[in-house]
Amino acid sequence: MECQRFKRERDNAVRQLNELQDQNPQIFLEFPITNLLQATENFSDLCKVGDTEYGRVYKGIIHDTTVAIKLCRSDILFQQEVSILRQGRHPSIVNCIGKCSEVSALVYEWLPNGNLQDHIVCANGSTPLSWQIRTQIIGEICSALLFLHSCEPHALVHGDLRPCNIFANANFRSKICNFGMLTLFLQPGNHQPALTARLPYLDPEFLTTGELTPLSDVYSLGVIILCLLTGLPPLTIAKELALCTSQAVSRHWS
Repeated sequence: MECQRFKRERDNAVRQLNELQDQNPQIFLEFPITNLLQATENFSDLCKVGDTEYGRVYKGIIHDTTVAIKLCRSDILFQQEVSILRQGRHPSIVNCIGKCSEVSALVYEWLPNGNLQDHIVCANGSTPLSWQIRTQIIGEICSALLFLHSCEPHALVHGDLRPCNIFANANFRSKICNFGMLTLFLQPGNHQPALTARLPYLDPEFLTTGELTPLSDVYSLGVIILCLLTGLPPLTIAKELALCTSQAVSRHWS
């Protein structure tokens, strides 16, 4: 009986929270660190599913729900992402369920179909994306960017739009993740490896001026569309274009 009562109270609390979030998308749950420790077996490597410059990501279960828990690399990155995700919800932006300020952690919905990068190159023998899915993904990214760039009083710029930062849920709906680019390079340390990985997707004007604008995201989107259309990573596309150009010039002048 006690277990049933607890379950009813928990379900009512979750339902009330969902209703509040529908009315006000800025509400985040504040999870105690004990929830996170239990969900990740004390942040065990066995539960770790990702490790990037943004933070370590763990898969866990909280209140019977599978979630992704990201331990941010710094308080600044944590605050940056919280401030952006609090602007509101969008179907193509990862849903942040809550946070744990004590350890600068964010709790997200679990996206079981992995990131777009792996699907583009058919990593681990995965099936190539259908044209329907590819065009669907492009539309979803465009919709998310329109939402971010239309925020008031200032447009929000993702700044690190790459296939590895776009994940898919169980229904293969794409979701943009990782919003810490605006402050990442303000952190002390050597960022050359991180910058090298981003380089093919970075707006050349940003590399010149150091200023991120909505057009920076649009440039990155264009590169992603090329990758989706060709099934190739951007550097390979550049090499193929250079080779085709060279061959065309040779044929013309031979």
